Amino acid sequence: MKKLNKLEALFPSGKVPDARVFNRSIDKMSKDGRNHLREKIYKLAFTIWSTLPKKHQKFIREVIIHDRQSYIDFIIQRTVMSCLRCPLRYPVLFIRMLHLTEVVERTAQTSINHIAMSVLICFQVCGKVGTLAGHIGKDEIAYEEALVLIGKMTLVEFSGVY
Repeated sequence: MKKLNKLEALFPSGKVPDARVFNRSIDKMSKDGRNHLREKIYKLAFTIWSTLPKKHQKFIREVIIHDRQSYIDFIIQRTVMSCLRCPLRYPVLFIRMLHLTEVVERTAQTSINHIAMSVLICFQVCGKVGTLAGHIGKDEIAYEEALVLIGKMTLVEFSGVY
């Protein structure tokens, strides 16, 4: 119960507010104030996530989704992930492949912004969420690039058997 109180203690009422109300109020704060409060929420999320009730986990998810870039900046600048991000040999080709596999004729409900956020956290790709999401949404792969990739794959790899 003590860990739960750490999240509730961030708020004047001692109660975790509705995420929409919180996001509107935090947008009105100074940049430093916003970043400071978000950083506290992110740190708590990393340390007590599994002990939080579902409604508080949902609150944290909605805070992150409201400003994905702030969360990415925190992850990259303030956590070990900055050292663990993978370099990409062909980042432009990687993004075009994401377009091909995740955007073209897609039926999944995963947002392109969510995909962009995940890429920025995991890979050494420069840019902001909105810019990368735009590229993922629009960068089509050329047939020459697809042929290069096909030449690098064996039939066994293509079928999903390793």
